[in-house]
Amino acid sequence: NLGPDQIEVESLCSLVSSGTELKIFKGTFESASLDVNIKGMADEAMEYPLAYGYSLVGRVVACGSNVADAESLIGRNVFTFSPHSSRVVVDRDAVQIVPDGIEAEDAIFMPSVETALSLVHDAHVRLGENVAVYGQ
Repeated sequence: NLGPDQIEVESLCSLVSSGTELKIFKGTFESASLDVNIKGMADEAMEYPLAYGYSLVGRVVACGSNVADAESLIGRNVFTFSPHSSRVVVDRDAVQIVPDGIEAEDAIFMPSVETALSLVHDAHVRLGENVAVYGQ
């Protein structure tokens, strides 16, 4: 049953991290708490078995009684920091509506875009400056 402020999301796709998740699967990641900024993950350990994943896009299929925009949410695609699953139940304020015209397969990269943008902000890159990007 849904809580009054929750929504049910039917998964369309989720993104497997080629960094953190692959290291956990291979057993090469040091045991530590998961991302304490993601609700519900602070008490999980970074070792299998665990419900991992943090980039899921799905379609809203049901809303709790207190969700003010329930009528406009049903059928909309949303992004959520949720584990890999066919369905998830999350608080309404834990999702971002995927704008029209953006495919689910593109929207799952929102955490990567957020990280890249944060790095640009932290580096104080300015228009006309040269930068080098390297990595995996």
